[in-house]
Amino acid sequence: MRSADREEYLRTSCKLLQESIQLPVCYALMHSDHIHAFTVEEILSNPFFANKPELIRFLMQQVQHYNVPNIHTTNFGESFIILPLIQDGVLEATIFIGPAITIRMNDEIIFNKLSELNIKATEEWTSYLKQLPLLSSKRLYHIGILANHLLNGVILDVTDIIETHYRFGQPVISKKEADIVISDRRESLEFRGLFEIEKQLLSSIRNGDKTAFYNMTLSTNYDGPGILSNYNKLRNIKNLGIYVTALAARASIEGGLYPEIAYTLSDLHIQNIEELRDYHAVVNAIGEALIDFVDRVSRSKRKHLSKSIATCQEYIFNHLYENTPLSILADIAGLQENYLSQLFKKETGVTITQFIQQEKVEEAKKLLELTSEPVTAVAAKLNFFDQNHFIKIFKRYTGLTPKKYRDKNKFDVTHD
Repeated sequence: MRSADREEYLRTSCKLLQESIQLPVCYALMHSDHIHAFTVEEILSNPFFANKPELIRFLMQQVQHYNVPNIHTTNFGESFIILPLIQDGVLEATIFIGPAITIRMNDEIIFNKLSELNIKATEEWTSYLKQLPLLSSKRLYHIGILANHLLNGVILDVTDIIETHYRFGQPVISKKEADIVISDRRESLEFRGLFEIEKQLLSSIRNGDKTAFYNMTLSTNYDGPGILSNYNKLRNIKNLGIYVTALAARASIEGGLYPEIAYTLSDLHIQNIEELRDYHAVVNAIGEALIDFVDRVSRSKRKHLSKSIATCQEYIFNHLYENTPLSILADIAGLQENYLSQLFKKETGVTITQFIQQEKVEEAKKLLELTSEPVTAVAAKLNFFDQNHFIKIFKRYTGLTPKKYRDKNKFDVTHD
């Protein structure tokens, strides 16, 4: 693609993003002073900068470039999505999406932030910070993933971004400074057994070994060495929690948990960790996240399956609301239908039909517990022949009819 066509594509894509997500979008070409901005009329400009290009040039000096989207939060509390535009391995431009905020601004927060920067909390500043769109960190990451797919043609997962950011995002220090820190910690024995603890933790999650997990975590604290962030104790423990959760998700997939479940859990736990404002609450949330992963892997029935059977189970899980013919499973497993059926029964102890029925019943139990949908609607959603067939299968695996199960296990959802 010619350079002019490439920039036209970039301009059109950024304009489309701005109109779709209703956040300001700017791009800065490398080796050029050209900065193009698509603004949102309702969002005021930062009073500290004379214009948008001045803000973007300031951000370009502050941010560290990665090959994935990055969330950069300024000292004012603004969050920007920073996205590299890469062509043939070369950085062509940087896209800036934002600003937004991840915590609701009130007068006290604004006063404290501005005081730290020796800025008077004027009405102009208060109006600016209070009017910024409030978005969760998870939402910002997903916008970054969408923009990366649109501009770079690459689909990422949230954990891909987080792992890159927290693995390579530490402040750059000289080799000498690093050697001094390492030497000090070796002398005080701070690193003794740390790597072994990490291996044991991930191994216990991967194996779903709850006994090993609890024995290890009961003798371990979260106050060991951590150099992800020195400027803020709360930020430091959040960084640790996010990185550990991402690693735990990977370990749980290796242990047999469905990737869709692992990544969804990772997203939810990371969002919860980011939204907490108390150090000890974050520590507890990290523990709950790890317990969640090890418990689910422990209950997983896929840890010792061959790749073919695990692939079939994952396909069934992801298409539970559809009919799944044996021919499709045989095709994705690369096996003959008869041989697949025999191998499936040998490795799992149940037939493919029984496994599909079990999974559908488990999903039906959740729908009956957490929603008010009629039994007929649940049966139809999960592609049972009719309501009577659904009731028969459901009772076979639970000992109860769907109605009796709902009456016994209904979860009452209250709304604020």
